[in-house]
Amino acid sequence: MGGSAPRRDHHLPVETTSFVDRRGELTQGRELLARARLVTLTGPGGVGKTRLAARVAARVQRAFPDGVRFVHLSGLHDPALVPLAAADALGLHDHSAQPPLAALVEQVRDRRLLLVVDNCEHLAGACAQLAAALLRGTEGVRVLATSRHRLGLTEEHLLEVRPLPVPDPDGDLSAAEGYPALTLFADRAAAVVPGFRLTPDNRASVARLCRRLDGLPLAIELAAVRMRVLDVDQLLDRLDDRYRFLTTGSPAALPRHQTLRAAVAWSHDLCTTPEQLVWARLSVLAGSFDLETAEAVCADHTGEGATGWRTGLAPTEVLLPGGRHVSGGVFAGDVQSGARPDVPSGGARFTDGSGERPRPAQALAGTATLPPLDGGSGNVVPPVPGQAGGSVPLPLPVTRSEFLIASRPEDSPAGRLTRPPSVPGPGGVTLPPPSGLTLPRPVPDPGAMTSFPPLPHSGGVTPPGPALRADDVLDAVAGLVDKSVLCREPGPGGVRYRMLDTLRQYGLEQLRRTLGEEGAVRRRQRDWMLRWVEQCERGWFGPGQPETVARLRADRDNLRAALDFSLSTPGEALAGLRLAGTLWFYWHACGAPREGLYWLDRALAANPEPTPERARGLWVAGLLAAATQDFPRGRRNAGDALALADALGDAAEAAHAEYVIGVIRLFGDDLTGALRHFETTVARGPVPGKHLSLVGLDQVDLACALGFLGEADRAVEVCEEALRLCERHGEQWVRSYVLHMLALAHTVRRDWARAERHAREALRLKLALHDVIGIALTLDLLASVATERGVHRHAAVLLGGADRVWADIDAARWGARTLNSTRRDSEERACRALGREAFERAHRRGGSLGLAELVGHALQEPARPHPGESPAPHDDTAVRLTRRETEVARLVAEGLANQQIADRLVIARRTAEGHVERILSKLGFSNRSQIAAWVTAQR
Repeated sequence: MGGSAPRRDHHLPVETTSFVDRRGELTQGRELLARARLVTLTGPGGVGKTRLAARVAARVQRAFPDGVRFVHLSGLHDPALVPLAAADALGLHDHSAQPPLAALVEQVRDRRLLLVVDNCEHLAGACAQLAAALLRGTEGVRVLATSRHRLGLTEEHLLEVRPLPVPDPDGDLSAAEGYPALTLFADRAAAVVPGFRLTPDNRASVARLCRRLDGLPLAIELAAVRMRVLDVDQLLDRLDDRYRFLTTGSPAALPRHQTLRAAVAWSHDLCTTPEQLVWARLSVLAGSFDLETAEAVCADHTGEGATGWRTGLAPTEVLLPGGRHVSGGVFAGDVQSGARPDVPSGGARFTDGSGERPRPAQALAGTATLPPLDGGSGNVVPPVPGQAGGSVPLPLPVTRSEFLIASRPEDSPAGRLTRPPSVPGPGGVTLPPPSGLTLPRPVPDPGAMTSFPPLPHSGGVTPPGPALRADDVLDAVAGLVDKSVLCREPGPGGVRYRMLDTLRQYGLEQLRRTLGEEGAVRRRQRDWMLRWVEQCERGWFGPGQPETVARLRADRDNLRAALDFSLSTPGEALAGLRLAGTLWFYWHACGAPREGLYWLDRALAANPEPTPERARGLWVAGLLAAATQDFPRGRRNAGDALALADALGDAAEAAHAEYVIGVIRLFGDDLTGALRHFETTVARGPVPGKHLSLVGLDQVDLACALGFLGEADRAVEVCEEALRLCERHGEQWVRSYVLHMLALAHTVRRDWARAERHAREALRLKLALHDVIGIALTLDLLASVATERGVHRHAAVLLGGADRVWADIDAARWGARTLNSTRRDSEERACRALGREAFERAHRRGGSLGLAELVGHALQEPARPHPGESPAPHDDTAVRLTRRETEVARLVAEGLANQQIADRLVIARRTAEGHVERILSKLGFSNRSQIAAWVTAQR
């Protein structure tokens, strides 16, 4: 509930509300994980499985040197994506051609970690396969799952999470504070009624209320929110009325499910009409969302002249998503003849009596203000002088005109807001004009990269009654946060919101009660995601790339929902292909080629017609196939894309396909073929409509081929030209690769100082973009430079860090001859200079650093020895141990074994072992006697 939903990063969720005592379950969970490798927490919805799993994981995390990771599945609905979600949670970036699950197991085979898989019930089969593969393919991986049902594996140990115990309301309540259910209610009630506490006068009523709610934490939290306007006895009376109404027709439902449904439905009834509608519409959002997304998905239009919900009485007859009617401005058939505590009888006015809700704009994140359109924007190449054309109509201006280099010839005239009377469909069929759902009028953008025509829409049913405006949505979101239906959480770009899965499922039920409403809202959500992704693509070659990456990652579940809707709904497949293809920069630049290929395979299979969208999808699939080392498929896809683009007369998509063909030659070690290809491409100059990122990458790959072939001077020239292009636009991703290639060229020149400077600058940019592959490549390069400069201990640390990063990608470095020979040469030279034992210590130290720590270490200026002097020995005193690690180190120095340490500190033996391993890793030691000597030296 409000604040209790976990944040959706992949480490342990951050708790924002108090955790009610579950000591027994916590102890059981720890004991089960100590002896079993698969533990499943089972129980009904709303009982607190996720919070308990997070607490158990926090208690045992020290026993897992490779960490604890959380896999959130509530927003995922496709079983094929479960291994990819797990890999993402683990920070793996597999680019091999293996099946995703096999690749995942191989990468974690030698690790000791805990994987928490949350909300498995709707993907039980896929979760069981994931758990089985990890249990049978590794020795050190343990799985803690939460599900309403068991996964069904023989290795599975179950822990039933029961509702909180409640005392007898008519019994002795002198020790009421000892009951977690009552404590939870009092805690949540005090959040809305400052000073509320359990007293002799209210204990019996609170106990009776919690018993009526079966001790379910979610139901108790929902009820406690109503303490803002009701006292405990009023709450109990109204809940009893609502419970009888909901459960009389459901004798087959389990009692606890009836209780939770009664509590959720009652909270729904106490929402205003706009809040109910927004609740229903927001339920199509599978993940967290910002206010702008909520307005786009929920508002019927953005016009200022239309009558909305903000003023006056509700209409006499309004059909709600739940199928009930508002009559005369109040709920017909609601408790006490329709009266609600926050709506006076006789009209649906707001609580201040003015008929208008105070706007909470200052309390919530506002919508982004886009700059005025002054000639367009985009990251595309300009048309040939004299070429006719305008731009594709697009709904949102993005960046200033100085980022524009091109427009497309087949677009409508700039400055006109038009929608064609008909839309050409596949095979020459003319489709009727879009109808039903009204989208914002498009604004012409001369910088649009794509030439795709507007997509046809199947329409949708708009519920009768006043339309929701953006302002109404803002007010409704504020009200739903206030009622704990929405959780407010920090996120990229500001405040984001999330709906718990139980409440989202209830909202979907309400949405589906109005014919056509779910399809219309899902289509609106898809269209919004498509417009936003197109905006991101147009602005990709420019400033703000780290923010764009963070926003896209935060919206992954919503992007998946939009893609799945498009590819599983008749008439929507072309939009799905467009969305999957437009995300090319995300799939490629952000390390998600496997998921990109998954969606593109589905989208291409659903769209066999020869369209510009298909040409785009084919070359993107070819690029991603090449990134996963499937070069034959990459060549085939890129060749098909080139042939189709040529047949369509689409020079831009043909140029994109040619880029992929050149990349495959380069990746396939055909250096001379790649050199000829990119020399021709760069000499030809940019093609109208080609994305500037790929123009820059043409130059990067030409410089790469030149550098590997020993033509360093030409490589430097190409890189400097590419740098000027990036600097003009404030671009970082391509720039980081240009700097990497510039560093490589200077290594050929043996100018180690310049090579190191450019490589460090590249590494700094790659960390900002979380470009893990780029970080791995640049660490290898910096290690090579360090060995050439004689800083061998620093080189060994960098190699250890690079090897650790590569382990999350491909420990064999894709089998690339050049990469592996460079790494091998660096290791051999460092070993000769340091000796094997010293090299291993430094290598282990690099492997123990986190990504940010590792990059920080690489960016520091290492100590340089004077001529004829050996490098200074590594100062182990600079290593900082935690307080507990310091205690363990001292006990090791006393000669205690791991079990004795565990007994002395009252911890598990496995926990003690984990501490010792981390101490060895941090200090770069290989045995316990070295720890003892180190402790003695510190004294």
